[in-house]
Amino acid sequence: MGSSQREVQQRQKAKASRDDVVVVGVIPEDARLEFVRLCCAEKNTAKSNFFGKEKEEEANHTKKKKKKKKKKTWIPYGTAGFRCDETAMDPIAFRCGFIAACVAAFSSKSSRKRTRASGVVVTASHNHAKDNGVKLVDGEGNVLGERYEGACEALCNATTAKELHDALDTFEEAIVEDQGNNVAEVKEEEEERTTTTTTNDDSGIVVAPVVYFGRDARESGARLVEKAKEGAKVLGNNRVEIRDRGVVTTPMLHYFVYAHGKAVEEFFAKEEGKEEDKCVRTEMLRKKIDVATHEAAYFERAAVGYLSLIEEDEEEKSADGNANTTLNNIRKNVVEGLRSNATGLPPLHIDCANGVGFVAFEKLLAVFDAIREKSGDKRSEQIELVLKNGPKDGPVNLNCGSDFVQKNQRAPDTATCSRQSFVNQRCASVDGDCDRLVYFSIEEEEEEENSSKKNFLLCDGDKLSILLAFFLIEQIFLAGLAHKISLGIAHTAYSNGAFTKFCEKNGVETVCAKTGVKNVHKAAEENFDIGVYFESNGHGTALFSKKTVEMIEKELVDELTRMSLEQERKNRRNASSSSSKSLQSVILTTKLKALLTLKATIQTINPAIGDAISSVLLIEGILRIKGNMPFAEWHAMYRDLPTKQTKVKVKDRTVIECFDSERKCSKPEGLQKRIDEILSSSSVSSSTDSSKRAFVRPSGTEDIVRVYVEASDAETCEKICTKVEEAVVEFCSF
Repeated sequence: MGSSQREVQQRQKAKASRDDVVVVGVIPEDARLEFVRLCCAEKNTAKSNFFGKEKEEEANHTKKKKKKKKKKTWIPYGTAGFRCDETAMDPIAFRCGFIAACVAAFSSKSSRKRTRASGVVVTASHNHAKDNGVKLVDGEGNVLGERYEGACEALCNATTAKELHDALDTFEEAIVEDQGNNVAEVKEEEEERTTTTTTNDDSGIVVAPVVYFGRDARESGARLVEKAKEGAKVLGNNRVEIRDRGVVTTPMLHYFVYAHGKAVEEFFAKEEGKEEDKCVRTEMLRKKIDVATHEAAYFERAAVGYLSLIEEDEEEKSADGNANTTLNNIRKNVVEGLRSNATGLPPLHIDCANGVGFVAFEKLLAVFDAIREKSGDKRSEQIELVLKNGPKDGPVNLNCGSDFVQKNQRAPDTATCSRQSFVNQRCASVDGDCDRLVYFSIEEEEEEENSSKKNFLLCDGDKLSILLAFFLIEQIFLAGLAHKISLGIAHTAYSNGAFTKFCEKNGVETVCAKTGVKNVHKAAEENFDIGVYFESNGHGTALFSKKTVEMIEKELVDELTRMSLEQERKNRRNASSSSSKSLQSVILTTKLKALLTLKATIQTINPAIGDAISSVLLIEGILRIKGNMPFAEWHAMYRDLPTKQTKVKVKDRTVIECFDSERKCSKPEGLQKRIDEILSSSSVSSSTDSSKRAFVRPSGTEDIVRVYVEASDAETCEKICTKVEEAVVEFCSF
């Protein structure tokens, strides 16, 4: 008996002896053993800590000198994957590639009768250039589910064969859970794979699951993508197909996986090519997937959505007649702030963080140019973007990008694009992988060195949420669906208190979630038919439930039918409508335009995840529909309270435990009571100041405690922050 066979028998015997574990065997044994072997082989060649190479001279150090044992580095699983120094990412990328292949091949909430996909994005988002990371995408285009996080973290940090096998066991259990705990079905699928080697639909169509790969513009990205692909190939080329999309934004890769699933779902739902034999249908499905997941489909969807969104605005400008005048008057009375502004929106200067966003926006503008040349559609001229800070202009996120702008409350300042170039312009900033967006403006050139914040205006995630939510509320009302569709905003504890009070004052429902886009996404999805969410850092979107999308589409069809019947009646009578009938026609037109606007909004939004490109198009469309709303007016919807954010170094961040969406802490005992006492103390401010707020929460990746303070003035913020920092040191220093 070979060593591999003995290893399998020993492992299965060990698993069977544990009453709390079900022996599933989802991952084929040949792939499992090869994966473990390669991981261990890579470890043995490292000469040092598995997660990094030591200096060559240390590796070759004389045996007479005793080496100092280095502490093992544990890389935690973050919001959607791993992130650290790029030199430590190779083994993690390899393992994440294998994980993604298994997710595509074996994990699916849907039926086993459908071709599946997953994704791997090599990016470190808003981190500096020397970092890199891996984000994992599930079969629906979302971040990989929480049930996998513990297993993925254990798998990527395992250093021995036993640890690897244990982590794989846990990973298999997560796959079974993802299948609805249907162990028999999972085993049946594996038996089919051993004979057909690919996912087999009942129709006879045989198409392998797909793993999509992409990366941002960092130099280390190409190397790490190759590592990840090596990991995926361990599962076997006959079990999974690899598609490398090259340099793309993170939201684009999410969209490719989402579009893959939708293409397959549509293919079988419509029974496309039903009369053809299985070979022809298989090729038809492959071509449909190829078209749906090409980057051209991504850009065209967003561009056409935007053009449809602003079509209403262009038609109103060119239309004549009393009906149109009445329509405009009705809309102005319904929604405050709608104005006529014939000058148009000024160009939008976009800071692309020296990252992939620059490349993606260039491709988007090329699509608009192609649409204009092909159809003569002048609406594509209604968006003017000035792109700054591309990949060739410097290290990603260095003194630029949305994280820099939002946290420092200042414009980017790089070697090729100085801060001065943003003065008196309408501006936006995205991050390194183009999933975050903030708008900003500098009203006038500043003369004093320390006066930078006085004239700097920022519209962060909170104000993006407000603008989008209020716009959607308007459209739902005009469409006559306000009583059928619930809409609200999900946010985190970091949202400014002025934002939540503004929402409350205007009757907009809000829900607070734990920090992290996956938590806010979940809260928006579970609590509302249309859930708007943007973290303060600008990462977010609007989620439309399936029921809501279907309702809007049905209402649109019904409204078009009514409009057609109304026109037929007018033609038969061959007479002018009465005043009441004219008003009825206007109301029908108002409802129809609102429904068309909602449909265009859905098309503009990336349906998979928050996307800075689709968000720019959506915000620009909304501002245009609202009469080319000036930036200053948007910013003045409410005034943010002064805030202060700091971090305190501690020995062990896990001593802090939080609740109430991280707005309160339960441990260490006494800390929350001390924070409450600080806030109520007259020594920091007047006891009548109801705006005072402070909370602490542990970092997810390092031993620091983050402190957030909010008050009616900056001086009070400073006083409270100092005292809270002292309390953290006192209670967390043991």
